[in-house]
Amino acid sequence: MPLRLLLLLALCLPCGAALAADQADQPGQADLDAAIDAKLASDNFDDFGAVLELCQSAMKKGLDEEGKKFAADLYTGTLMDRASMVVEAIFDGPNPDPQWQRMRDFAMRDLDESIDRDPSLGAAWLMIARLQSLPGGDRKRADEAADKAIDLGGEDKLLVAQAHVIRGNLRDDDKAARAADYDKAVELAPRDKDVRRTRGLFHLLNDKFDEARADLAVAIEEDPDDVSLQEALGMAFMMENKLDEAQQAFDKAIEIDPDAPGALLQRARVLALKGEQPKAIADLDKAIELDPDDAIPLVLRARIHQQAGNTEQAQADLESVLRRRADHPAALELRGLIAAERNDYPAAIRDFRKLVAQHGDDALLVGQLGMLYLAAKQPREAIKRFTRALELDDKQFLSRRGRSDAMISIGDHKAALADLEAALALDDDNDGVLNNLAWLLATSPDDAIRDGKRAIDLATKACEETEWKQAHIISTLGAAYAETGDFAKACEYSKKAVETGGESQEVKEQLQNELASYEAEKPWRERQELAEAKLDDDAGDLVLEAVQEEEDDAPVQKPMAEKKPRRPFDE
Repeated sequence: MPLRLLLLLALCLPCGAALAADQADQPGQADLDAAIDAKLASDNFDDFGAVLELCQSAMKKGLDEEGKKFAADLYTGTLMDRASMVVEAIFDGPNPDPQWQRMRDFAMRDLDESIDRDPSLGAAWLMIARLQSLPGGDRKRADEAADKAIDLGGEDKLLVAQAHVIRGNLRDDDKAARAADYDKAVELAPRDKDVRRTRGLFHLLNDKFDEARADLAVAIEEDPDDVSLQEALGMAFMMENKLDEAQQAFDKAIEIDPDAPGALLQRARVLALKGEQPKAIADLDKAIELDPDDAIPLVLRARIHQQAGNTEQAQADLESVLRRRADHPAALELRGLIAAERNDYPAAIRDFRKLVAQHGDDALLVGQLGMLYLAAKQPREAIKRFTRALELDDKQFLSRRGRSDAMISIGDHKAALADLEAALALDDDNDGVLNNLAWLLATSPDDAIRDGKRAIDLATKACEETEWKQAHIISTLGAAYAETGDFAKACEYSKKAVETGGESQEVKEQLQNELASYEAEKPWRERQELAEAKLDDDAGDLVLEAVQEEEDDAPVQKPMAEKKPRRPFDE
């Protein structure tokens, strides 16, 4: 029974002969007595409803001023207790009740009536803040209610701390204000596990791993058997790549509850990162058995199978997910990557197009789709995607590099040069960009583009970055020297490229042709204009179409399968 009600009973209830005399003058006293008895025995909604009806009846029949005040306080306290029971049912259950929104509306009616009767109830304002901060609630009202709870909480430090937590949760667009609220909450209630948990997770999301672990450690001291705290601690270690410590935390969580699917899932992640795939699979098998409808363990198991080369098992898991949810992002992405690995670019493109339809503002994802089109020999389609990705994020290296390759493949050296320069500004040690830019400066048929001296500098750095082990990069240095007229050096590096080997037969033939050109004291010139493959969505195949070269009166290109392209570059 709430302490407040016990105090009211002690102060207000008359006794002995005085009680008999008072009752004669108060027709509603019998109902008030019945309300008190009902309140003492109440433990469900119906009981609370009975108390409220008896209080109303008592006041309607007639009470003296002291009796009216007591009945009014009992009525308000019962409203608060009934609302509190609903709030606890919404927030403290293991799983959200499917009727929680209706339950919130029910509780809000009691709370609104409570604060109309007594606006100084800090606990009522706190419950309003909690309820309105839920999805679909009135965030402005939640924030105002949290402020009221803070102002009215007085000496109830835990209540004020909880209000600071709620207000901090609402300030998702102001990290500094959010941190200040969480700090104040910890100052007021330093040993409360939920307050510490909230600030710990906030630190975790902001990559402050030491601070996160410190808060979580205090929370665990207060409740060592809280599985979710052990899981959060494990995440704090895992995100900093402290895998042994992470596994220990997840082990502890599973020791507390062997059937905790979240802990099993996270331990599986750690085991996979440590290369212990069979153990990881065992954890995932159990997590899937415990919750067959959860897609995440299935996708993670598929990823582990894929990395181990078990493609069929991986695809079986992914199809299981996608049968239930055809647009699941992680499953689509992994299925697309598996398709790309086996050079089934039409299938990969279909999956990534679905992903881009879901997340069209994700520059990296749009750029990945561009890379798939490029790999599928559809440079113009690739350029569209790379351009869109760069509109979203002009510092996106993947798309800068990819679009430069696509531009080279259609013979647009001027546009390729601009993208390569921008890519180099983003990553001046990238051997692929160094090599491609040097090759363009050394071999382009466009006089305004060539710059042999700079090509030598770039190609030399690319060779150093790859420890002089990549034949096609060494050959670029030869082409750069040839452009400056130093054919002795050109032959030297071209021969070194031929001797280095490690390339395909097609590239070896290309290297021999380059060497022959330098021996004849002729610089190398190259412009690619590859045939464009198009995706036949009905057939699911890539169909090659011939395209016209840009030069006047030039012949139609051969189909791509018959062409032996050298650049973009054979990595």
